[in-house]
Amino acid sequence: MSPRSTPEIVLDGKYQLEERLGEGATGVVYRALHLDLKKSFAIKLLKTGAPDSLARFRREAEALGQLRHPHVVEVTDFGIDAPAGGVPYLVMELLDGITLADFCREQGPVSLERALPLLDAIAAAVDAAHAQGVLHRDLKPGNILLCPAAPGEPFVKVLDFGLAEISGTHPEEDLQLGGEVDAEDRLTATGSLVGTPLYVAPELIRQQAASRASDLYSFGVIAYELLTGHPPFQGSTVEVLAGHLEAEPPVPALPEKVWHALREPLRKDPAHRPASASEVVRRLRRAAERSALERWRANEMPRRAGLSAGLTGIVLSAALLLPWPVLPGVDHWVQDLRVRSAPARPPDPRIVLLLVDEANEAGASSLADRADEIGATLERVFAAGASGVAIDVLLHEKWSDSAAFSDLILRHPATLTLGAFSEPNGRVVGTDCVTGLTAAALGADGTRALFGFVNLDEDTDGVTRRGRLRYRDRSGRLRPSWAARAVEVIGSPGSESANAFWIDSRIDWSRYQRISLRDVPAALDRTPGIFRDRLVLVGVGFQGSGDDYHRVPHRSKRTAVVSALTLQALLVDTIAAGFPVREPGRPIFLAAATLLIGLALAAVLCAPRAGPAVLSLAAAAALYLAVSFPAFWWSGWILPVSLPLCLVLFGLLLALIVRRRLPPAPEVSS
Repeated sequence: MSPRSTPEIVLDGKYQLEERLGEGATGVVYRALHLDLKKSFAIKLLKTGAPDSLARFRREAEALGQLRHPHVVEVTDFGIDAPAGGVPYLVMELLDGITLADFCREQGPVSLERALPLLDAIAAAVDAAHAQGVLHRDLKPGNILLCPAAPGEPFVKVLDFGLAEISGTHPEEDLQLGGEVDAEDRLTATGSLVGTPLYVAPELIRQQAASRASDLYSFGVIAYELLTGHPPFQGSTVEVLAGHLEAEPPVPALPEKVWHALREPLRKDPAHRPASASEVVRRLRRAAERSALERWRANEMPRRAGLSAGLTGIVLSAALLLPWPVLPGVDHWVQDLRVRSAPARPPDPRIVLLLVDEANEAGASSLADRADEIGATLERVFAAGASGVAIDVLLHEKWSDSAAFSDLILRHPATLTLGAFSEPNGRVVGTDCVTGLTAAALGADGTRALFGFVNLDEDTDGVTRRGRLRYRDRSGRLRPSWAARAVEVIGSPGSESANAFWIDSRIDWSRYQRISLRDVPAALDRTPGIFRDRLVLVGVGFQGSGDDYHRVPHRSKRTAVVSALTLQALLVDTIAAGFPVREPGRPIFLAAATLLIGLALAAVLCAPRAGPAVLSLAAAAALYLAVSFPAFWWSGWILPVSLPLCLVLFGLLLALIVRRRLPPAPEVSS
């Protein structure tokens, strides 16, 4: 039967040809009714020419019958109708739709967003066929059917897999080398040239064997036409074939990255093409995503940088209004951890603790009657070469009647420090021990200069972490603290601007040299130079004495209980060492924090995805906290925790709220 005859025949007694649907280079397609199933199919009567075409047809038809994929037209049956002249035929599912060639003519250039789903489906079909060893050999828009699908894009079906190889027609029947290659005809030449000139791979023009790479070249031409509206090479057949062999495809009006990806399957050398059609689409999609991201960045980065600067200003304003620290409990807890993990620092060897620690000496009343004895003992301490003596006891007024104590004061007014205490109502206690002729000899200023305030400041959790150099009395005059007055003999107490300071809790206070007051004579007999160039701190060092005990940070546990004398020794030691524990000034810290938070907010606003930026910000906060430990161990810096934490959380919340109102960044696949 001639493929062009009127369908008045039943193929193999099963298929009644009903309507001619179209004709291509490889054969004629009919609508046919299966007489038993009463179901319509599409039947293609194939053109044959080569002597071995029927054997090749059977081999290829069996392979096509095994090819099952949603985007490949399903071949349900095949045969050779002997009564009709031995015409081979393929039975396929009957589809309704338009070819991609008609779609391109109607739609013109298609956007990448719309083209990628179509190319995805075509690529999936091509790769599935290649996986089963089936080559298409004539991939072109005319062999791709777009079937109606609701909702969304049309459903893709790829037709005629392997038929260019099955067909045995001669090239001179269809390929006119001197004529124009018309977009309507899409000529297919077989035999010495397999494929359609507009879509044929260079190696096939050279009459080399077809391969997967040949189909990928044709796929690349289809993608080029879909995105630009025309194939890369046009004109006469000779010009088209020469273009495939020698010329570079014209650079289309596409983003540079997209063009580079589109160029890959169009390489002249098959070895330089991608490994699969899906890889071609993946590169196109990634290039499109990157190009979209570049456009997004060009439009959004300046805008978001301005927004981040504005948000940083808001955060800075909040920082100026917040107290310092914002959450004292958090900062204290972290600081106690730093102290606990810090290496111990040896105490100042110039400091000696002289303890009134006998049980029968407990209480101020017992000391009130021993002014002469203690005064004489301290005179021996001075005589032994002590740089200074500081008494951390609020002495009773009876001491003003002691000749030995009066002589001690008059001989050493610059190196003797006495304690005074300011009660909450402003009344000062402890100064009554110097009155009468002694006070008159010293004068008002001299008498006042003897005393330093022993007041101590506790944090809200009852732990003493900081001390003071000066206190302001009710007259507005600055008066030194006891520790600041005592340390003047071995070092400077610092400037007025450094009034409050952190106690160096790294000091191992258990290693201070301690001597009982009653053992002074014996100690001097054994070691006459024991007090030479030493600052001797005198106080009560046992519980039950009535003296205050205080909690301080400690290295073996969070806090430890120490006597007031030990705590005062820590204050003196810290001052004498030049305040080794310090924190950055608020202006400096806020300036640095503003810069860093501004960069962090810019990262959150400008990053394509907020998640990694937020995680990076959290990691930076954790790193800051981690670094604050060695910063304290080795240099004594106390980096605040609650303020930067609150600023970061506040800034992050603002950035995320603003970000939700901005256009999101295009996704870029991995």
